[in-house]
Amino acid sequence: MSTSVSVRPSWQVFCLTPQLQSFYNAVASMKAVKDSTNPNSWAYWVETHRANCPHGVSYFLAWHRGFIHRFEAKLREISGDASLVLPYWNYYDSPAIPPEFLDPASPLYRGDRTGTDVSGALSYDAFADTVLRFQRGKTHAFETIIESRPHNLVHNLIGGAMSSIRISPRDPVFWVHHANIDRLWVAWLKAGGGRKEPLTTNTYWSGNLYYGPAVAGMPRVWTADTTTYLGYHYDDETMPTQSSSAALAASAMSGSATPLRPATRVSVPFGKSRALSLDEQSLNVDVALSATDAARVRSLMLQPAAAGSAGDGPVRVVLDGVHLTGLGHKGGYFYNVYLNLPAQPGTGKAAGAYLLGSVGAFEISVAQMKASMKGMHDMSGMAGAAASQGHGARLVFPATDVLQRIWPDNLDKLSVSFVRVDGSRHPAKGVVMKVDAFRVEADPSM
Repeated sequence: MSTSVSVRPSWQVFCLTPQLQSFYNAVASMKAVKDSTNPNSWAYWVETHRANCPHGVSYFLAWHRGFIHRFEAKLREISGDASLVLPYWNYYDSPAIPPEFLDPASPLYRGDRTGTDVSGALSYDAFADTVLRFQRGKTHAFETIIESRPHNLVHNLIGGAMSSIRISPRDPVFWVHHANIDRLWVAWLKAGGGRKEPLTTNTYWSGNLYYGPAVAGMPRVWTADTTTYLGYHYDDETMPTQSSSAALAASAMSGSATPLRPATRVSVPFGKSRALSLDEQSLNVDVALSATDAARVRSLMLQPAAAGSAGDGPVRVVLDGVHLTGLGHKGGYFYNVYLNLPAQPGTGKAAGAYLLGSVGAFEISVAQMKASMKGMHDMSGMAGAAASQGHGARLVFPATDVLQRIWPDNLDKLSVSFVRVDGSRHPAKGVVMKVDAFRVEADPSM
């Protein structure tokens, strides 16, 4: 157990302390070492994340808590500053990337970022009173929601290395972003109100976390809290509140104001597929339902939430063969995906009621990595990985919960809206994403 407790401050506080120079020195020193097998190199931590990080599966939060803790210890060792800690970037208070990361003379600078403001990522969904359970697989689970938003969305809006799971730790802003995600976990648990994670005696915490061959792993139970074994806490451990200014900036995600549905551009029959291209414009797809289709969807809406196919739900929006263009790989954007978003505001429901999820370069890179790993496992070789990536990513958005929440009176069609959100005032124009086969499908009614 830890005998002393350090305090991780916000970046705004940290950058005014002598430890800022220690941080600069450590980062510069690690970047100068090119051997990716050496934990004193920046590349070691990038490769460890690529090879081991769990995204879209259990222990996303626990693994990253241990990861940034081990990285913090390495910063302290290399800098020779025993008081150096890893600060967090509180983008709920200051959504613009801190200026120290934008100075070309700074070791924190990267020239590939395509966005500098993450206001559009500021979801408050993970902090709702209904989000009481922690682990993935439970309904209204904190880990699942916070990984999707704001975590993924911050990666998307910054772009560059941050938009790819394979190389995102190359960007120094990765570390202060993940420190903030870790802080938000602490804040969620401390808020009480029925919020809880499994007890430390629960088998959920059994096993160990791995951080590559040259850095010590740690028991999962060490990550159940930050003070007992890891020896740190944050200077602010309160959940963010939705101020009026932040609400306006994040309205497309948080649902404080219902955005207009994009003008209808394309249509497709229910259960049939069509190709899509996504660019700087938002897009709406009308999915026509026959009377038989409508009756089937209505029947599935009446079933308990647990009914239907495992994981994806009985009604779902499917994107098969999703590819990024060269422009799309640069990131700096994402699309909120809505079902039956009203054409006009003032319906009485917030936009979040219609939200299926989000898709950007980061989500696609995660899907491709998971497909590669599955392909390598299934085919026992790199051919499987190449084949998986060659066919593009597959993304599935369960739709039954949204249908039950909004309960449309008329089911002659379903409208799926891709609402574009950018991290720059001057986003690049052009096609960023191509979808080989978009469709809305459903299980046979029971």
